[in-house]
Amino acid sequence: MNNTRTEGMNSPKNTHDFSERFSDALRNNQLDDFAAGSPFAASIYPLLKALGWKNIRRELIEALPHFAEGIDLVDVRNILVNMGYESAPMKVSVKELKPELYPVLYVTEDDRVLVLIDRDGDEVEYYDCDKESAESVKISFLPQKGTAYLFTHSPSNAEQGVGGQTSWFAGMISRFRRLVLHLFAMTFVINLVALMVPLFIMVIYDKVIGAKSLESLPLLVSGVAILILADLVMRFFRAKIMGAVSGRMDYLIGVETFKQLLFLPPIYTERSTVTAQLSRLKQFEAVRDFFTGPNASIVMELPFVLMFLIAIGFLAGPIALIPLLMAIAYIVVGFLWLPSLNKKVLRSGKARTQRQGMLIQTFDGRKEIKSIGSEAVWQGKFRELSGEAIQSNYKTFIANSFMTNLSQSIMTLTGLAVMGLGAISVMEGGMSIGALIATMALVWRALSPIQGAFLSISKFEQTVLAIKQIDQLMRLKIEQKDAFSGLMSKEQFASIKMERVSFRYGPDQDPVLLGVSFDVAPGEMLAIAGYTGAGKSTLIKLLVGMYKPQAGSLLFNGQDIRQLNTMELRRSIAYVPQTVQIFHGTIAQNIRLNNGLASDTDLEVAAEKAGVLEDILKLPEGFNTRIGDNAINKFPPGFIRAIAITRALASSAKIILFDEPGASLDDESDARFMKQLETLKGDRTVIMVSHRPSHIRLADKAVLLDKGAVQFMGAPNEAISIMMGQKN
Repeated sequence: MNNTRTEGMNSPKNTHDFSERFSDALRNNQLDDFAAGSPFAASIYPLLKALGWKNIRRELIEALPHFAEGIDLVDVRNILVNMGYESAPMKVSVKELKPELYPVLYVTEDDRVLVLIDRDGDEVEYYDCDKESAESVKISFLPQKGTAYLFTHSPSNAEQGVGGQTSWFAGMISRFRRLVLHLFAMTFVINLVALMVPLFIMVIYDKVIGAKSLESLPLLVSGVAILILADLVMRFFRAKIMGAVSGRMDYLIGVETFKQLLFLPPIYTERSTVTAQLSRLKQFEAVRDFFTGPNASIVMELPFVLMFLIAIGFLAGPIALIPLLMAIAYIVVGFLWLPSLNKKVLRSGKARTQRQGMLIQTFDGRKEIKSIGSEAVWQGKFRELSGEAIQSNYKTFIANSFMTNLSQSIMTLTGLAVMGLGAISVMEGGMSIGALIATMALVWRALSPIQGAFLSISKFEQTVLAIKQIDQLMRLKIEQKDAFSGLMSKEQFASIKMERVSFRYGPDQDPVLLGVSFDVAPGEMLAIAGYTGAGKSTLIKLLVGMYKPQAGSLLFNGQDIRQLNTMELRRSIAYVPQTVQIFHGTIAQNIRLNNGLASDTDLEVAAEKAGVLEDILKLPEGFNTRIGDNAINKFPPGFIRAIAITRALASSAKIILFDEPGASLDDESDARFMKQLETLKGDRTVIMVSHRPSHIRLADKAVLLDKGAVQFMGAPNEAISIMMGQKN
């Protein structure tokens, strides 16, 4: 093989991209010669080794940040989180740091970065990240002041008991409890300032204007100006803190729910349409909108309404009952109007979801729509859905407008009532003009948060519903995915044995597989045949770990699938699905999906075995050619399937699964695929679902399924004869 071609094949375009350079060093075992470029980047590998990771290259590649030109402390902590470790800072001197807390990442006051690996008495073994060298010295020679970052194993959802009743959202909010307390304290000060301003105005009216004493006016005006300025500053800092908290919450909710969805067993998600899943994710945005919009401020203002009502009571006596009654009126009207408004909002959301679903279907199937000439019919359906969406949105708009106008009317009536009774009280000498003006200002200030809450009732309910859905999602038990869950096999799986395996998709559905038994020896090729509905695809999904047997046992190298680490199992199996999915990125990135450690040479070897190397090298950018999205349409189906096979061959998996590999292949591509199968015989364990006799004949033995049960197992030619006999 041409070495020159290999060296230039997949070199990263951005040489400053740390992740790419570090990944290449890991793939090619060149870490000893790798210059990290920053002390924090240099700390990653020795820190993980000190934490007990033995073979960390693959996991580390997957945990690295994308497109990072450098690594800082935040990146290091995030990488360790992805590897299964949480970190906590602690200001402590090296001498005070107990040996049982080792290893730690230690950042000194003069910004030196050290990985303290072990301590034996006064002797400390450490890694100097600035010099990128391991050393051992007396503890007194090390800088004594700094911050230690302690790393502890982060339990998975299964270990945390997510299936229990603990609220994930409440746990997330608890991380910000100090900031939330600060926000409420700042809100209290802001409301205190808002309370003082009307009182200052009252003093100006009563003491300055009433007594015609101009000497005190500048002082009072200055006091009011200072209060207004203080209010402005406090509101600015509160907005800044709220922005930081809401942004962090938005990030955590988005990332954690996305991760949860990724690691859920497929049975939870694959039967939902893309539109339904997008709609569910969109509902989570209600939580983000709540914290990033004005509603969070309204919630913080509400507890202090009572403070203004008490102040009104001191100034105006019984007149304080008017805003109190109006506040109760807001609450009553809100709850009476809420059911009707919710129905309209639900109808509007459903109509938008249906229209969005039709748009997705149109983009996916626009070729079929045009090929059968059904544009007019499709346009008519979309017109009907658009009409329903507009009509429901109109009714929702009218309902919201009514609530807005009603709230304004309540506020106006409150102002008029307070003004009228206040005027009578002033004329009777019960209160001063300044007290009346201050009372009016306080009434508006007290009722504004209540009015805001009244207008946001539906949004509050949507937020509560979204939080419940988030908690429900996070309670679902995810698959075993990390190094601390399930059995980790050091050997590559090569043999498979099924013993009376049964499976059904639901308790009220018939079994898809019923008592299926067979075994495949290392290096053997097995063909699975049968007509539509026989259970072939379900069987493949069981083998790749998408489902677990509900009865019987599925063994890999004698180990039951239920005991194995799910992620590790799938990495030990190369799977080529019936419908090949190519993702946006380069050809090299697509091939490396199942094996981030595959070197450039590994990619070429795999492509050559798949018979597609010459086709790739003929492309202008070779393995760096962008593929995926619309670019995939430029390539023939045989080339795309060959890329998927290359992806399978580039992995170190000893088991390869093919699901209907002959689908969409022309005669030339099929002949090439059969040659690929012949080269795999004896080298890998191959299980192939196919209905083509030419494919089945290549197998060492065949299993014929009928209605979920094994009808025949034995010589491929006999299986073909039985299939042909049934067909005739």
